Amino acid sequence: MSFEELNELLTENEKKVYLELLKLGESTAAPILRKTGLQNSVFYRTVHRLLEKGFISYILEGKIKHFKASNPEVFLTSLKNKEERIKDIIPQLNEMQKISDHKTEAEVFFGVKGVLSMYHTLIKDAKPGEEYYFFGPSEHVFEETMSKIYLPFRKFRESKKIKVFGIMKKELKGKVSKFKNTKDKYTNFPLPPNMAIFQDKIVIASWEEIPTGIMITGKDIAEPYKKLFNEIWKNAKE
Repeated sequence: MSFEELNELLTENEKKVYLELLKLGESTAAPILRKTGLQNSVFYRTVHRLLEKGFISYILEGKIKHFKASNPEVFLTSLKNKEERIKDIIPQLNEMQKISDHKTEAEVFFGVKGVLSMYHTLIKDAKPGEEYYFFGPSEHVFEETMSKIYLPFRKFRESKKIKVFGIMKKELKGKVSKFKNTKDKYTNFPLPPNMAIFQDKIVIASWEEIPTGIMITGKDIAEPYKKLFNEIWKNAKE
C-alpha cells in the first residue's frame, strides 16, 4: 500500500523509513538502509527529521542506536496540533487580507474592444441587486458611445440583474432608451463624463482619437465617488 494519506505529514523518504520501522518493530540503521535503499546521508537526514517531528524514537544499547516507530495515533495528534497552530495565525492572516483589500490598482484599456472589455470586467462578478452608478457621456460623443459601447454593454448589464442609477446632462433627456432595473436622472450640474462606479471600482472612458478606458480598484477612491453621485442624485430631476 502507498498510504498516500500520510503525504500531508511525511515526505516520501520519511514515509519509507517510518513504515519499515513499523514493520520491523525496532531496528538499527543497517536493516532500514537495506530495506529502503536510501543512501547513508539521506537516511540520517530523514531519521533526524522524523525524530524532530516525534514520529520515531531511539534507545542506545552501548553506542548503537535502536530506532522505533511511534504509535500511529501520533499522526492524529500531529494533525490536531497543526490545526491549532493554523487557528492561532488566522487573525494575522485576516489582517493581511484587510491590508490588501485597501490596495489601489489601475488598469488601462485601449480601443473600442478594449473599452467594452473594461465595462464587462467591471461587473463580471456582480450579484443580483447590487447597485451600479454612472455619469453619462458628453453630448458630442453620445451617438458614437451609445452604438459602440453602451448599448451592447447594457444588455450584458441587464442580464446581471443589478440596480442601475444614472445621471446625465439635460441635453440627453429623451435620447436614452429605458432598460429594466435602470433609473435615470438629469441635471445641468457639471458631471465627470463617461464614468461608472461599481463595488470598489471606478471606470472612466475617453473618446479621443484612440478610445481609452481606465479602471481603478480601491475602496478609498470608489467610496467618495459614490457619495458624490448620491449628493448630485438628490438634486437631479427625472
